[in-house]
Amino acid sequence: MKLGNIFLLTLLLSVFTVSAEIPAGYYDACVGKKQSALKSQLYAIIKNHDKISYGSSGTWGAFRDTDVRSNGTVWDIYSDDVVDMPSSGSASGMNIEHTFPKSWWGGSKNDTYCDIMHLMPVNSTVNSRRSNHPYGEVASESWSNSRSKVGSPKSGHGGGSSTVFEPDDEYKGDLARTYFYMVTCYQNLSWQGNGLLTAANGTYPTLQTWAIDMLLDWHRNDPVSQKEIDRNEAVYYHQGNRNPFIDYPDMVEYIWGTMQNVEWTEEGGVLPPPSQDPELTSPLPNDFFSFGEVAYGESAQIEIPVLGTNFKHSALATLKGDDAQMFSLIFANTEMNALTLTANQINSTTGHVLKVRYTPTSITAEDLAHSAVIELTSTDLAEPITVYIQGSCYEKQNVQPVVALEASDITGDSYVANWMPSAQDIDYYTVYRNVWDEKGEEIVVVEVYEVDAPETSLKMSGRMADCRETYTVTATMNGVESEHSNMITVDAINSIIGVDADDSEAQYFSVDGIRLMSKPTVSGVYVVRKGGKTSKITIR
Repeated sequence: MKLGNIFLLTLLLSVFTVSAEIPAGYYDACVGKKQSALKSQLYAIIKNHDKISYGSSGTWGAFRDTDVRSNGTVWDIYSDDVVDMPSSGSASGMNIEHTFPKSWWGGSKNDTYCDIMHLMPVNSTVNSRRSNHPYGEVASESWSNSRSKVGSPKSGHGGGSSTVFEPDDEYKGDLARTYFYMVTCYQNLSWQGNGLLTAANGTYPTLQTWAIDMLLDWHRNDPVSQKEIDRNEAVYYHQGNRNPFIDYPDMVEYIWGTMQNVEWTEEGGVLPPPSQDPELTSPLPNDFFSFGEVAYGESAQIEIPVLGTNFKHSALATLKGDDAQMFSLIFANTEMNALTLTANQINSTTGHVLKVRYTPTSITAEDLAHSAVIELTSTDLAEPITVYIQGSCYEKQNVQPVVALEASDITGDSYVANWMPSAQDIDYYTVYRNVWDEKGEEIVVVEVYEVDAPETSLKMSGRMADCRETYTVTATMNGVESEHSNMITVDAINSIIGVDADDSEAQYFSVDGIRLMSKPTVSGVYVVRKGGKTSKITIR
């Protein structure tokens, strides 16, 4: 896309801010900042919000305002299914989709787990298909409906994953702006597993290069819609924070795109003459930072951006409070209870990242926490800035293994995997599906699915009927995964549905078991059947 077209598109995107009811002064501290400093300033603004309870009363109650069409049906961005939104409880056949999969941060029920900015009601079957695959554009699809695709990625997409999930073009911009929000609001979290295919740890840019390129493309080609504006207002009503990239879509360009070297203003014009007085714009007085829940014997670390202008003297950050000994300021891997920040660090375009570690030495009682304050003092500050920090500690629990049950509804191309509900308050289940070769000697396909508790079954589609399949199930609670369950076997039958009896010619399948019309040419992992033998191949 030409640079001139990008500027025009940015102008058009800004028109949508007219109808958004942005609170007066909400983004004032962002004026004059760019790139990482702008992102960190937004983090300081949107990180604190009300935590909504997860489930039928909390999350689904909010969905009745955020995700319902004018005719009273659920607005499902993954499918065209028409489902009425009930007056209470969850909608029939639908799950709560974490667009940023919960396993990407370990699955703990923190603010991220309950943040309705990225939670959406979707069809349960499509939700299972999404699993924890990264978003991407599909080159060779293995499954699709009218709104979504699953398959091998186009070149440059997926971050190395062999499978990606592609949403409909109508909602790609919505999801891109959701992802820009997530890596800003939660830039202090540590991503793991499949999350590191898309996200990157650290306060900036917090996204992998390929993901930035794709999300920028989605953002530019699918401008902010009235649906997003209305949803942003509804989320703000329930949760108390906003998605800045819906309010001001051009901010995306100032942080990750073509305007990184330009200081942002609300009007997109020339900056007013800067004040010469020292000012600290992050953290703000009485700011609050949470470490969430940490297992006993472990530690957690957050990053607090310190941003200011016109400082002539250094600032001293000091830990204080009854539980201060459980917290530390990190400098060059050394733990300290006080740290000096130079004026140059505070005034720099990127600011200074203050690393704070929480290492609990005792378990907190329910609904209580370890608390301390960070006090920032400087000759340039009229009075000290007090920042509150808090974390809770739980005894690392032994997550009990799940009991898997025999498969049901077995057909030539599908079956339903079943398991007993866990007696513990788990976060989610993970189903591991293994497809074996015809001799039963080697696993040729492995698929992993995340299933929200309290669901206890999952339909497995795209089965290759002449291959034996097995599955196991695990439970995850507070980021800890149980041992695998007992293994359940789904025996092979004599023929593959839709495959000719004469298989002297090679027949190709996706890893989901969908037959392809010809030998694939796109790089990825596939299954080939020839002469009664099934094997796995990799095309590079």
